[in-house]
Amino acid sequence: MNTLRKSIFIIGLLAAGIAGALWYKSSFQKAAISLEALKDKRNIVPIAIIGSGPAGLNAALYGARAGLYTVVFEGKAPGGQLVGTSYVENWPGIPKMLGAQLVEQNKLQATTFGALMVPETIAEVDFSVWPYILRTEDGQEVGALTVIIATGSNPRRLSETGVVKGESEYWGYGVSSCAICDAPFYKGKRVVIIGGGDSAIEEATLLTAYADKVTILVRGTQLRAAAVMQARLKDNPKINVLFHTKVSEVLGDGKVVTGVRLTDTQENKSYDLETDGVFLAIGHLPNTALFKKSITLDKLGYITLKDRSQRTNLPGVFAAGDVADPRYRQAGVAAGDGIKAALEAIEFLQEHGFTGTVAQKLEKNYYDSTPEANLIDLTPVTSARQFDDLASKNSWVVAEIGAENCASCSTLLPIVRSVGTKLADKAKFIYIDLTEQPKDLIQRFKLTSVPAILIFKQGALIARYDQQLFSKRELYTILTALIAEKV
Repeated sequence: MNTLRKSIFIIGLLAAGIAGALWYKSSFQKAAISLEALKDKRNIVPIAIIGSGPAGLNAALYGARAGLYTVVFEGKAPGGQLVGTSYVENWPGIPKMLGAQLVEQNKLQATTFGALMVPETIAEVDFSVWPYILRTEDGQEVGALTVIIATGSNPRRLSETGVVKGESEYWGYGVSSCAICDAPFYKGKRVVIIGGGDSAIEEATLLTAYADKVTILVRGTQLRAAAVMQARLKDNPKINVLFHTKVSEVLGDGKVVTGVRLTDTQENKSYDLETDGVFLAIGHLPNTALFKKSITLDKLGYITLKDRSQRTNLPGVFAAGDVADPRYRQAGVAAGDGIKAALEAIEFLQEHGFTGTVAQKLEKNYYDSTPEANLIDLTPVTSARQFDDLASKNSWVVAEIGAENCASCSTLLPIVRSVGTKLADKAKFIYIDLTEQPKDLIQRFKLTSVPAILIFKQGALIARYDQQLFSKRELYTILTALIAEKV
């Protein structure tokens, strides 16, 4: 390399390095991370999780169990794809359970440790400032110290290319997008696979271990799969391929799939094919549209992660589950990803000085999903007879004991109302005012001081907290843990 070319090369490297450094510096400065910035912030969430499938719920479990205020924004499809499945047989430790029940079990476990489930959808994100800004569809703005993206992906459906009758009706009842999940249900049966790529052949091969006959339906005149994949079909007598074939309807008996109505596009004729299951292998769409301006995605739209971690290109922003996994797309894998993402979020907060002491100072600024105007009113109870009547109608009763001139009672009241709003379907929340001197209640429950919280199950007092103040998170965690107990 001559001197001139060498000089130009070095200058180019320096320029590229400087440009890269400036880009990194400017992008980092946009989201400079300092706990000092939190003093005047409101609606803070240490760990904000977007999405409530296996990845999001298991991230919530670990975040909440670590004692960090963890909020899950459930989105428009709470529970993700598992809710739309029938039985799940490949979740570790559980032989068989309905997908929806598995989601509820995961959710209950997370909320027992204090995770807050919010039935809101995040409509916008701003990752140029820190805390990162998340905006819900109803206009609430949340300041997230860390974010775990667990928005999953959706299998491409036939209806994307036109309405296909029966597809939605029998989804989870013979129509599936996951052979590895559902193949064991089709032992000795007939199934069809729609698609002509690598995934279609992979699923067909897997299904032959269970089904007696597998038919691949291809709209075009040839398979799109790689040659090595197509070679698998030649020596497998269970697999048959139908080309230039379009599915126009999924047939069933009102309960399960019984067949498909096909159109031979070459001969322009329709006919019915009996089958017990329909598997879609026409790809997945990761739910990343919300993040494409700020998070690095691959060519298929999946979030790109660093090394073997759940870290995205932004500090404190992590991704877990199908939204960053174009390969495995399994509930168990997503759950593991969620756990890793939570552990990394916890570590990130610790590295930036977020301690228990800091958390206590900031707790008054934490996000509350229930506006003050929408909080429930506690039912006033003035006699033992009235209490017994309410206890006979409600398995759980939570009572705040207060008095007119008690400042601590006034502080505790909105906290109890807020928690009561979240748990109104689980317990009855009442208020006993000692200012009125209800003698029968005072004697029965030995009420000697205010404020106090009394918790009843089936009319029996099982826990009491005298002269104690709680944060919303603390009281919520106590109550959800008690209510979740079997005894």
